[in-house]
Amino acid sequence: MLLNRCLLSPASSNATTLNTISLPLFISSRNIGRRTPKPGKPPILPPAKKVLYKVVHPPWMKPEDVKELLWRRHTYNNAVVSLRKVFKKEIEAKEAAGLGVEARILREKEEVNELILQNERRNNEAALKRERQEKEEYEKMKAEFLGDIEKKLSAQAQNAKERTVEVKKMIEESQNFVTKENMDEKLKEALENPVVFDYCIDLHGNKFYDPLPMKYVEGTPTRQKSRAFDRSLVRPRNIEKPPPASATM
Repeated sequence: MLLNRCLLSPASSNATTLNTISLPLFISSRNIGRRTPKPGKPPILPPAKKVLYKVVHPPWMKPEDVKELLWRRHTYNNAVVSLRKVFKKEIEAKEAAGLGVEARILREKEEVNELILQNERRNNEAALKRERQEKEEYEKMKAEFLGDIEKKLSAQAQNAKERTVEVKKMIEESQNFVTKENMDEKLKEALENPVVFDYCIDLHGNKFYDPLPMKYVEGTPTRQKSRAFDRSLVRPRNIEKPPPASATM
């Protein structure tokens, strides 16, 4: 359509591209549904007077041919009338026997109504089945949710009991905590009862605990040189001696 309506001109930019296309003829879309006029006078002009008032007389036929054609025409018309009567009687007989068009339309309507009723029954059964399934799924989900909630509540209660025991134990142990009021007393107690947790292990798995530190340094403190004071080189004196029980407090 667009190609048929376009006008080709030498100045147009698409003229060169369209000229390269090998087409037999550019025909306007307005002439697609029209018959090609005869050459000569344009069809828009009225006919000439000699053609307008010219009466064409058919040639005369022989009387024998006219009689034969008339007989054939009457025979054909009688045959058509007879066939119409036969077909009409057949249609009336079928309608009387319930095999006519109206009876068939009535049967089709009844069949359609029956199919609609069956469809409605199936839809109702499917709706009831779907409702039962949804109810079962709801009960199942409800039981699962309640079970999860019960588990969470029991876990929270158990956690609360454990935390209560820990808090009570912490309150009991808080009597030995170092506070601002008993700081001096705790310092004196720590100086009087020193605890050493350092120990060494030799190749045989023996533990060598360090001796208790001196409260006051007596004399000049010695300087450690290389491994002279390594506990693993000293003769074991306190092997596997665990720290005193007061150290854990």
